[in-house]
Amino acid sequence: MREIIDNLLHEHLYLHVLLISICVGGILMAMGVDLFFGIRKAKALGQATTSTGYKKTCEKGRKYFMPFSVLMCIDIIGCIILPAPFFAMIWAAWCIFCEFKSVREKSWTKAELRKAEKTMSIIIENKDDIAKMIADMVLGKEGKETDDGEAGRADSINSFAREAKARLLN
Repeated sequence: MREIIDNLLHEHLYLHVLLISICVGGILMAMGVDLFFGIRKAKALGQATTSTGYKKTCEKGRKYFMPFSVLMCIDIIGCIILPAPFFAMIWAAWCIFCEFKSVREKSWTKAELRKAEKTMSIIIENKDDIAKMIADMVLGKEGKETDDGEAGRADSINSFAREAKARLLN
């Protein structure tokens, strides 16, 4: 009986533990490289590196290692049947690929996404003004006096456009 257990440990379990350890090291290294280049990109864009950005790396680690731990347990249980921890290795390869894609993202792409976020937030904040502006344009009241003596919308539209442009540039 002792021979069978020693044989199982030497032929299967130790190999699985070694390969799983290599997978963990690979994921941690990829996350470190992504963190390093993320800090460099932030500095290149002139953005401050705050704890919020660092917390994203921790959150990413949690998202990577929670499923990894389950797959690792499945691989350890199946070490009698499977010659290697395939589930953990596939998940590690996926995580490393995601980190590779993250490092390869261009900093200008991220800047464009942030600019689009600002634009959408301005639109959401001023949705009533935009709706009035569109209604006036559709009804043909742009630049004319309204019935109650209020000045036309052309000046307010221009001021709204200047204000939105100023917010986007900041």
